[in-house]
Amino acid sequence: MRLARALMAVAVAAPVLAFSQQANYRIEIDAPQELVDPLRTQTLLGRWRTDPEFEPTQLPLFIERAREEALAIAQTNGYFSARVTVTQRDGAPGSTAAPAAPAAPPDSAGAPRPPAPRDSAESRLPTVRIEIDAGARTTVNRVRLALRGDAARDGLEAALVQRWPLPEGTFFRTEPWELGKRMLLEFLQQRGYLRASIARSNADIDPAATTASLDLVVESGPRLNFGESTIRGLSRYPRSLVDALHPWDPGDPYSFEKVQTFVDRLRSEGHFSSVTVLPDLVAVEADPQRMDVPMNIEVRERSSKFLTAGLGFSTDQGLRALAGYTQRNLFDRGWTLDSGALVESVRRRVFVNGMTPYDENGHRWQTGLRYEVTDISGQTTSTDTAYFGRGKRSDEIEHFVSLQYQLEHSSIAADPEPITDQRQALTLGYAWLLRRVDSRIDPRDGYTVSAQVSGAVEGLATDRSFVRFYGRFMKFVSMPRDSALAGGLLVGLVETGWVVSDSSSGIPSDNLFRTGGAQSIRGYAYQSLGVPQGNAVVGGRVLGLASLEYQHPIQGDWFGAAFVDVGNAADAWSTYKAVTGTGVGLRWRSPVGPINLDVAYGADVKEWRAHFSVGFAF
Repeated sequence: MRLARALMAVAVAAPVLAFSQQANYRIEIDAPQELVDPLRTQTLLGRWRTDPEFEPTQLPLFIERAREEALAIAQTNGYFSARVTVTQRDGAPGSTAAPAAPAAPPDSAGAPRPPAPRDSAESRLPTVRIEIDAGARTTVNRVRLALRGDAARDGLEAALVQRWPLPEGTFFRTEPWELGKRMLLEFLQQRGYLRASIARSNADIDPAATTASLDLVVESGPRLNFGESTIRGLSRYPRSLVDALHPWDPGDPYSFEKVQTFVDRLRSEGHFSSVTVLPDLVAVEADPQRMDVPMNIEVRERSSKFLTAGLGFSTDQGLRALAGYTQRNLFDRGWTLDSGALVESVRRRVFVNGMTPYDENGHRWQTGLRYEVTDISGQTTSTDTAYFGRGKRSDEIEHFVSLQYQLEHSSIAADPEPITDQRQALTLGYAWLLRRVDSRIDPRDGYTVSAQVSGAVEGLATDRSFVRFYGRFMKFVSMPRDSALAGGLLVGLVETGWVVSDSSSGIPSDNLFRTGGAQSIRGYAYQSLGVPQGNAVVGGRVLGLASLEYQHPIQGDWFGAAFVDVGNAADAWSTYKAVTGTGVGLRWRSPVGPINLDVAYGADVKEWRAHFSVGFAF
């Protein structure tokens, strides 16, 4: 038993011993607050204070260097008339009978230290005191920033002045002085002036007047154009797949923004696991007369054939299982074939889709087949769908024009027997989506807008004529950093739809509207809001809802949320009646997007309901 207790004591004490640090000497600092941390971390005295390799014979050297190092730190922060004093006093010998020593000088934060007993280990250490009489801080009293070269003729000088981090009236510091020059060069280089350089750089410091006069001349040189591209890493896929995604043509003015757009397009294409696009600056430097910059493109290809499988859960769809097969190089042309089977508690789906790569104008063709069975709110449907369409993608906007045929068999729970029906429609549709958000995975600022219009004509493989309109707007607003709500996020949503037809009878369910659930009106079951029919809820011809949610940081990537959702679906605006859901939730900003857990009260059904979802539905 004693041995066991001893082993436990060692196990508990070992981490404490492993992470303890024994001081070699004490440091006291009397200096402006912004200098304290650099003095403790950037000087030899500070770095060696707890180093186990320290030898007492090194201390005189550290003290000798300390004045020079402290003066440099003070001047770097704009104290050019500073005076530095470094002194040492030896520790008092220990004596158990001696009275406690008086309180030590205040620490770096200005708080008094408690008295240290003379027999403590710390009191016997030598003490080095650094005192800095900083004097007045140097202020920038004059800035002369001039731009020469093609960039000046392009009117970029005002943009450089606006970005300069040390305008007149600010305290002069070495770090922003050097960083500012690099920022100006990067600004010009990103706009095609890859030979930009600092022609003159002078900071005239007057210690007596505590002023700094800054003189800076930037030479932009000529603006270069995009040259030819060299691609490395292609073996499975054709080069045309990469060339078609270029947002520039050889001879266009170089732009870093277009390079980033190209990288984003290649990454989202799906054929590559990593992408690097860089200008060949070596070639530019080797030939001063060269007016274009070659582009080096390196890609790492994904496997062209692979199987996927996954499990998931949500409070809307319940348990989810997915198995699929993807071929990314059909007919050796970079075409993609995507197929699979999805099983959920409310839905079962088998699908196969094919798509071409984007061409040089941003267009791609898509086609597919789908068989789906759903069982939602008392309505069971089985739907066969075939579609063919052409999409176009730009940097922010996506379009899709499609021709779709649907054949639906429906069974609606009713007494004494279910109501069965068969519907078909050949629909021509157009969808438009605009995303202007800072992140597609976890947006904190910006907005998205989507709109759809589709229609079918009775007699053309269609049971009833209709025109369908749908729109959705989502807004993300980050709270001001200098307010009590700093770090918070406000999310607003407005969604509306209208099917123009004399009746909803004969129109396949996917063209009608239901709502309710984690991504629409919380506090109500998934797709439980719509048109009552028999013992079920079916889709209606009108939809209107709005939502407002506020998220506030709790700790790290965890946020609390409060929200109110209002809306409904109905068969006509004359019978539309909005319902309300209110509640609170928890958000975790995970690597795959926000994970949401909500508890909401549905005022119309007078029930509380939990909702779990991942990400935002755009």
